[in-house]
Amino acid sequence: MNDEAIWNKHREELIRYATLLVGPDEAEDVLSTVVLRVLQRKSLTDLDDPRPYLFRGVLNEARSVGRRRLRRPVDVASVELPRDLDPSVLEAVRALPERQRAAVYLTYWRDLPVTETASLMGCRSGTVKRYLYLARSRLKEVFNEE
Repeated sequence: MNDEAIWNKHREELIRYATLLVGPDEAEDVLSTVVLRVLQRKSLTDLDDPRPYLFRGVLNEARSVGRRRLRRPVDVASVELPRDLDPSVLEAVRALPERQRAAVYLTYWRDLPVTETASLMGCRSGTVKRYLYLARSRLKEVFNEE
């Protein structure tokens, strides 16, 4: 499989992920930046499993984008979300820090096991569990205030 085939295989999934993290206006830019950086250093075919590498790259670039801009709400209208999702839940999740938001999206909305989420985020399973714990705690605070 060549670089283009690898990119095409993971593109849609990475776009949804980037959209959740930075919004639809910047998702394509984040993904393009990641792919360009990867291809400047090596070929995707050099990697044993390019999927986690690309997911980590998207998360890291999303964090960079977040640092460069003022905090503004992320419009995730184009992300595939559960059909019965309450808008107030979406708003509360959007207010979470990027890593917590990524862990929630991959684990709960994409229904990935914690181990796979950890692999995609470039961290350990325990770290993902911690992000999920922090996210749940914050969401409980938000909804107990209402």
